[in-house]
Amino acid sequence: MPAPSFGDAALPASAATRAGAERARRLEVAFLEGVRARLPRHPAVIESLGCLYTEMGRYQEGLAADREMVKIQPGSPTAWYNLACSLALTGQTDDAFAALERAVALGYDDAEWLRTDDDLALIRTDARFVRILAQLAARTG
Repeated sequence: MPAPSFGDAALPASAATRAGAERARRLEVAFLEGVRARLPRHPAVIESLGCLYTEMGRYQEGLAADREMVKIQPGSPTAWYNLACSLALTGQTDDAFAALERAVALGYDDAEWLRTDDDLALIRTDARFVRILAQLAARTG
């Protein structure tokens, strides 16, 4: 089966796959933004938009969604973890650590994901990151 084409030029399969995934993300964002217009504080919609914005490199919009999530669900370790990721991606290191520490205090415990999550790459070499990993290791065992 030939690769999908855009205009007259056929794209290589990997480029076509990426283009299709990007198109699907844009459609999903448009749909969810429409739902959000009708249900502006629906947590699942806001969380999904935050994730999609971040995947698309729209970090400021992802950060805004994550800030809203911690207001709606202040006791959610996942909301605080996602906020930490957005803060790290936007270069707000101190705030990222404060949010990450809050996530851990609320019960976030996936040390393996923490070690590998690309969203946290910019803060991974900080001594505070090592301290948080040690705290999780002590908790589990």
